[in-house]
Amino acid sequence: MENFPYQMISNLRPQTTIQWKLKVRVTRMWRRMDRYGQTSGLNMIFVDELGGRIHAWIPAQNMNMVENMITEGQSYHIRNFVVRQYVPMQTERCFRNDIYIQLYNMTEIVVTGAVEFIPQHVFQFTALSEIINAALEDNYLIDVVGKVVQVHPIRNFTNKYNQQKSSITFTINDITGLAEVTFHDELAHSFQQGLNNANQHPIIVIISSCKSNFIEGEPKLTNRSATRFFINHDHEAVEDLRNAIRLANWHYQ
Repeated sequence: MENFPYQMISNLRPQTTIQWKLKVRVTRMWRRMDRYGQTSGLNMIFVDELGGRIHAWIPAQNMNMVENMITEGQSYHIRNFVVRQYVPMQTERCFRNDIYIQLYNMTEIVVTGAVEFIPQHVFQFTALSEIINAALEDNYLIDVVGKVVQVHPIRNFTNKYNQQKSSITFTINDITGLAEVTFHDELAHSFQQGLNNANQHPIIVIISSCKSNFIEGEPKLTNRSATRFFINHDHEAVEDLRNAIRLANWHYQ
Protein backbone atom coordinates (compact mmCIF):
# COMPACT_ATOMS: atom_id res chain seq x y z
CA MET A 1 0.00 0.00 0.00
CA GLU A 2 2.94 2.36 0.60
CA ASN A 3 3.59 3.16 -3.08
CA PHE A 4 0.25 4.93 -3.33
CA PRO A 5 -0.10 8.44 -1.85
CA TYR A 6 -2.50 9.17 0.99
CA GLN A 7 -5.37 11.57 0.54
CA MET A 8 -7.03 13.71 3.16
CA ILE A 9 -10.76 13.29 3.66
CA SER A 10 -11.24 16.87 2.40
CA ASN A 11 -9.75 15.83 -0.97
CA LEU A 12 -12.26 13.03 -1.65
CA ARG A 13 -14.54 13.54 -4.65
CA PRO A 14 -17.54 11.38 -5.63
CA GLN A 15 -17.37 8.76 -8.36
CA THR A 16 -13.98 9.88 -9.78
CA THR A 17 -11.95 6.75 -8.93
CA ILE A 18 -11.76 3.85 -6.52
CA GLN A 19 -7.98 4.33 -6.15
CA TRP A 20 -8.24 6.25 -2.91
CA LYS A 21 -6.05 5.63 0.11
CA LEU A 22 -6.67 7.04 3.60
CA LYS A 23 -5.02 6.79 6.99
CA VAL A 24 -7.86 7.17 9.47
CA ARG A 25 -9.09 6.38 12.95
CA VAL A 26 -12.44 4.58 13.24
CA THR A 27 -14.11 6.69 15.93
CA ARG A 28 -17.56 5.10 15.81
CA MET A 29 -19.22 1.89 14.56
CA TRP A 30 -22.84 0.79 14.58
CA ARG A 31 -25.07 -1.59 12.66
CA ARG A 32 -27.85 -0.33 10.46
CA MET A 33 -31.10 -2.23 11.00
CA ASP A 34 -33.99 -2.37 8.54
CA ARG A 35 -37.66 -2.10 9.48
CA TYR A 36 -37.79 -5.86 10.08
CA GLY A 37 -34.94 -5.80 12.58
CA GLN A 38 -32.43 -7.34 10.16
CA THR A 39 -28.90 -5.98 9.75
CA SER A 40 -28.60 -4.15 6.42
CA GLY A 41 -25.04 -2.94 6.84
CA LEU A 42 -22.32 -1.49 9.04
CA ASN A 43 -21.76 2.23 9.58
CA MET A 44 -18.49 3.84 10.65
CA ILE A 45 -17.08 7.32 11.16
CA PHE A 46 -13.55 7.88 9.85
CA VAL A 47 -11.35 10.75 11.10
CA ASP A 48 -7.99 11.80 9.58
CA GLU A 49 -5.01 13.69 11.02
CA LEU A 50 -6.42 17.08 9.93
CA GLY A 51 -9.63 16.45 11.84
CA GLY A 52 -11.64 15.71 8.70
CA ARG A 53 -14.42 13.19 9.23
CA ILE A 54 -16.60 11.16 6.91
CA HIS A 55 -19.32 8.53 7.19
CA ALA A 56 -18.35 5.10 5.81
CA TRP A 57 -20.77 2.32 4.99
CA ILE A 58 -20.48 -1.33 4.04
CA PRO A 59 -23.54 -3.34 2.92
CA ALA A 60 -24.50 -6.49 4.78
CA GLN A 61 -23.26 -8.79 1.98
CA ASN A 62 -19.69 -7.45 2.46
CA MET A 63 -19.81 -6.97 6.23
CA ASN A 64 -18.29 -10.26 7.35
CA MET A 65 -14.92 -9.52 5.78
CA VAL A 66 -14.68 -6.15 7.55
CA GLU A 67 -16.50 -6.37 10.86
CA ASN A 68 -13.97 -8.69 12.49
CA MET A 69 -11.01 -6.68 11.12
CA ILE A 70 -11.99 -3.28 12.49
CA THR A 71 -12.06 -2.18 16.13
CA GLU A 72 -13.57 1.10 17.22
CA GLY A 73 -10.85 3.57 18.20
CA GLN A 74 -8.08 1.91 16.15
CA SER A 75 -6.36 3.41 13.10
CA TYR A 76 -6.10 1.87 9.64
CA HIS A 77 -4.92 2.28 6.09
CA ILE A 78 -8.07 2.03 3.92
CA ARG A 79 -7.58 1.56 0.17
CA ASN A 80 -9.91 0.97 -2.81
CA PHE A 81 -13.37 2.29 -2.00
CA VAL A 82 -16.11 4.28 -3.65
CA VAL A 83 -16.90 7.88 -2.74
CA ARG A 84 -20.61 8.53 -3.24
CA GLN A 85 -22.83 11.58 -3.19
CA TYR A 86 -25.78 11.38 -0.81
CA VAL A 87 -29.14 11.35 -2.57
CA PRO A 88 -32.05 13.47 -1.23
CA MET A 89 -33.77 10.50 0.45
CA GLN A 90 -30.67 9.89 2.62
CA THR A 91 -31.67 12.17 5.47
CA GLU A 92 -30.41 12.26 9.06
CA ARG A 93 -26.78 12.16 7.93
CA CYS A 94 -24.37 11.96 10.87
CA PHE A 95 -23.06 15.47 10.27
CA ARG A 96 -23.00 18.17 7.61
CA ASN A 97 -21.37 16.45 4.66
CA ASP A 98 -22.64 15.70 1.16
CA ILE A 99 -20.49 12.64 0.43
CA TYR A 100 -19.80 9.30 2.10
CA ILE A 101 -17.57 6.27 1.57
CA GLN A 102 -18.81 2.85 0.53
CA LEU A 103 -16.53 -0.13 1.16
CA TYR A 104 -16.87 -3.29 -0.92
CA ASN A 105 -15.20 -6.66 -1.50
CA MET A 106 -12.06 -5.12 -3.10
CA THR A 107 -11.43 -2.71 -0.23
CA GLU A 108 -8.11 -3.26 1.57
CA ILE A 109 -7.88 -2.59 5.32
CA VAL A 110 -4.56 -2.72 7.17
CA VAL A 111 -3.88 -1.79 10.79
CA THR A 112 -1.50 1.15 11.23
CA GLY A 113 0.96 1.69 14.05
CA ALA A 114 0.47 4.18 16.88
CA VAL A 115 -1.01 7.37 15.44
CA GLU A 116 -1.78 9.58 18.41
CA PHE A 117 -1.94 12.60 16.08
CA ILE A 118 -5.30 11.42 14.66
CA PRO A 119 -8.05 12.81 16.94
CA GLN A 120 -10.11 10.36 18.97
CA HIS A 121 -13.29 12.30 18.17
CA VAL A 122 -14.23 15.31 16.09
CA PHE A 123 -17.27 17.50 16.72
CA GLN A 124 -18.87 20.52 15.07
CA PHE A 125 -21.12 22.11 17.65
CA THR A 126 -24.50 23.74 17.16
CA ALA A 127 -25.41 26.29 19.83
CA LEU A 128 -28.58 25.34 21.71
CA SER A 129 -30.06 28.68 20.67
CA GLU A 130 -29.79 27.45 17.05
CA ILE A 131 -31.41 24.01 17.35
CA ILE A 132 -34.68 25.42 16.00
CA ASN A 133 -32.91 25.80 12.63
CA ALA A 134 -31.70 22.21 12.84
CA ALA A 135 -35.29 21.07 13.52
CA LEU A 136 -36.41 22.84 10.34
CA GLU A 137 -33.65 21.13 8.30
CA ASP A 138 -34.05 17.35 8.07
CA ASN A 139 -30.83 16.28 6.32
CA TYR A 140 -28.27 16.41 9.11
CA LEU A 141 -27.80 15.34 12.70
CA ILE A 142 -25.98 17.76 14.99
CA ASP A 143 -23.42 17.88 17.81
CA VAL A 144 -24.16 19.86 20.98
CA VAL A 145 -22.47 20.49 24.32
CA GLY A 146 -24.20 21.57 27.52
CA LYS A 147 -24.31 21.48 31.29
CA VAL A 148 -26.77 18.91 32.63
CA VAL A 149 -29.19 20.97 34.73
CA GLN A 150 -32.15 18.65 35.27
CA VAL A 151 -32.62 14.89 34.94
CA HIS A 152 -35.90 12.99 35.24
CA PRO A 153 -35.99 9.34 36.35
CA ILE A 154 -35.89 6.65 33.68
CA ARG A 155 -39.39 5.85 32.46
CA ASN A 156 -40.30 2.27 31.51
CA PHE A 157 -43.30 1.69 29.27
CA THR A 158 -44.86 -0.64 26.68
CA ASN A 159 -45.21 0.78 23.17
CA LYS A 160 -48.03 0.17 20.71
CA TYR A 161 -46.22 -2.93 19.38
CA ASN A 162 -46.25 -4.39 22.91
CA GLN A 163 -42.48 -3.92 23.22
CA GLN A 164 -40.84 -2.97 26.52
CA LYS A 165 -39.16 0.42 26.16
CA SER A 166 -37.46 2.96 28.40
CA SER A 167 -36.40 6.58 28.14
CA ILE A 168 -34.68 9.29 30.14
CA THR A 169 -35.33 13.00 29.72
CA PHE A 170 -32.93 15.72 30.85
CA THR A 171 -32.17 19.38 30.17
CA ILE A 172 -28.86 20.90 29.09
CA ASN A 173 -27.68 24.52 29.06
CA ASP A 174 -24.82 25.99 27.02
CA ILE A 175 -25.16 29.67 28.12
CA THR A 176 -26.88 30.53 24.79
CA GLY A 177 -29.98 28.52 25.67
CA LEU A 178 -31.63 25.41 27.08
CA ALA A 179 -32.66 22.18 25.36
CA GLU A 180 -34.64 19.18 26.50
CA VAL A 181 -33.08 15.87 25.50
CA THR A 182 -34.58 12.37 25.48
CA PHE A 183 -32.50 9.21 25.16
CA HIS A 184 -34.17 5.87 24.55
CA ASP A 185 -33.59 2.28 25.66
CA GLU A 186 -29.93 1.21 25.98
CA LEU A 187 -28.62 4.76 25.58
CA ALA A 188 -30.95 5.92 28.37
CA HIS A 189 -29.54 3.36 30.80
CA SER A 190 -25.91 3.98 29.86
CA PHE A 191 -26.45 7.74 30.26
CA GLN A 192 -27.92 7.24 33.73
CA GLN A 193 -24.93 5.07 34.63
CA GLY A 194 -22.57 7.73 33.29
CA LEU A 195 -24.22 10.36 35.47
CA ASN A 196 -23.91 8.09 38.51
CA ASN A 197 -20.20 7.61 37.81
CA ALA A 198 -19.41 11.27 37.13
CA ASN A 199 -16.96 12.70 39.65
CA GLN A 200 -16.80 16.28 38.39
CA HIS A 201 -19.61 18.79 38.75
CA PRO A 202 -21.31 20.50 37.12
CA ILE A 203 -21.63 17.66 34.62
CA ILE A 204 -20.91 18.71 31.03
CA VAL A 205 -22.10 16.41 28.25
CA ILE A 206 -21.23 16.33 24.56
CA ILE A 207 -23.91 14.69 22.41
CA SER A 208 -22.77 13.79 18.91
CA SER A 209 -25.10 13.09 15.98
CA CYS A 210 -28.39 13.78 17.73
CA LYS A 211 -31.67 14.80 16.11
CA SER A 212 -33.48 18.11 16.61
CA ASN A 213 -37.26 17.64 16.29
CA PHE A 214 -40.30 19.77 16.95
CA ILE A 215 -42.21 18.15 19.81
CA GLU A 216 -45.30 19.97 21.05
CA GLY A 217 -44.14 22.98 19.06
CA GLU A 218 -40.69 23.18 20.69
CA PRO A 219 -37.34 22.00 19.28
CA LYS A 220 -36.10 19.08 21.37
CA LEU A 221 -33.21 16.66 20.99
CA THR A 222 -33.44 12.89 20.68
CA ASN A 223 -31.03 10.09 19.86
CA ARG A 224 -30.62 8.10 16.67
CA SER A 225 -28.53 4.99 15.98
CA ALA A 226 -25.48 7.18 15.32
CA THR A 227 -25.79 9.16 18.56
CA ARG A 228 -23.05 9.02 21.20
CA PHE A 229 -22.62 10.97 24.42
CA PHE A 230 -19.45 11.94 26.29
CA ILE A 231 -19.67 12.99 29.95
CA ASN A 232 -16.99 15.43 31.20
CA HIS A 233 -14.97 14.63 28.08
CA ASP A 234 -11.41 15.96 27.74
CA HIS A 235 -12.24 18.51 25.03
CA GLU A 236 -11.71 22.24 24.73
CA ALA A 237 -15.45 22.85 24.27
CA VAL A 238 -16.12 21.25 27.65
CA GLU A 239 -13.45 23.34 29.35
CA ASP A 240 -14.64 26.51 27.58
CA LEU A 241 -18.20 25.94 28.78
CA ARG A 242 -17.05 25.13 32.29
CA ASN A 243 -15.08 28.41 32.37
CA ALA A 244 -18.06 30.35 30.97
CA ILE A 245 -20.27 28.91 33.71
CA ARG A 246 -17.74 29.90 36.38
CA LEU A 247 -17.57 33.42 34.95
CA ALA A 248 -21.35 33.73 34.79
CA ASN A 249 -21.70 32.52 38.39
CA TRP A 250 -19.00 34.97 39.51
CA HIS A 251 -20.82 37.88 37.85
CA TYR A 252 -24.07 36.98 39.61
CA GLN A 253 -22.54 36.64 43.07
